[in-house]
Amino acid sequence: MSKIFMPFVLVPQQHIMIVERFGRYMRTLEPGFKFKLPLFESVAYHHSLKEQVLGIDSQTAITRDNVKIRIDGVMYFKITDPFKASYEVAQPIRALSLLAQTSMRSEIGKLDLDRTFEERESLNVNIKEALNEASVKWGIECMRYEIKDIKPPEEIKRSMELQAESERIKRSKILNSEGERQSKINIAEGIKQSAILDGQGNASKILEEARGICQSLERIAKSIESGPGGRGQDALRLKLTEQYLEALNQILSTSRVLMLPNESGSGNSDQWSTSKIATAMTLYKQILGPAGQAVAQAAGKAEGDLFNELRQRVAQLDQQSSATQNQVVRERKFQYHDDKALYSDQ
Repeated sequence: MSKIFMPFVLVPQQHIMIVERFGRYMRTLEPGFKFKLPLFESVAYHHSLKEQVLGIDSQTAITRDNVKIRIDGVMYFKITDPFKASYEVAQPIRALSLLAQTSMRSEIGKLDLDRTFEERESLNVNIKEALNEASVKWGIECMRYEIKDIKPPEEIKRSMELQAESERIKRSKILNSEGERQSKINIAEGIKQSAILDGQGNASKILEEARGICQSLERIAKSIESGPGGRGQDALRLKLTEQYLEALNQILSTSRVLMLPNESGSGNSDQWSTSKIATAMTLYKQILGPAGQAVAQAAGKAEGDLFNELRQRVAQLDQQSSATQNQVVRERKFQYHDDKALYSDQ
């Protein structure tokens, strides 16, 4: 049976049907089981109220810098007013598709080629606004518009690939240089901190050594002052004498010049050779005392060797002096200015 003779019609959910009587709009049928007059009324338009997808065919567009590109997109729309979609425009879907293509070309012409890839979001928004402005009187609303693909010419594509490759190389070199710079800064900071710590460690070491020397000297001074039986000063003199003899031994073993002090108050320099050595040894024994002679005898081998060496060198000096007594020699006097150095008075 033909639909024109049926007295009822079944409207699906989210669908709208437009009924005409004798070619004139009569009423709108909503979802459900609806009746109509056979032969007199007929369903002229059937619209879906769901959101629909419309693919926009690929087309050629020219950018502002005169580069031809091929571009396509996809549009999502829905019918908001079935009456306007039926009577305000013929073939509303085709009209919407052509409007999307023209709007897309218009927006592409406002941008350079490089910006077309960067401004996709703004392009989508602008095209959507242009479609809604024109399709509002058709009872159709564009929900969103998305650009699917932008294809530049092969020559432009190759140049863009080279440009992108150079940009990647540039960024890589910049990152490497920044890494090397940071590495050198870190190394310099490490050397600086190491030098600071070494200096602080050396300063602490010197300070501790000085503190230790001061404490040892204080203890020695206290021991000398508070020594039992007044033997502290004797022990000190004994220690100084031993150090003097050790220093003298080192000087004689490394030098060819014999240095002995003059007698105070005497102008005769020929009598010092034997008397001074005897006087020094006598004083040394007196400082040791009876109790220290046993210890001195136990360790006297080294001092005996030193004494023999001194006597031999003095004898050599006497022989040299007798060999040159007929020559006029200018007499030189020596004095000790400190404990270790001997200076001439001339």
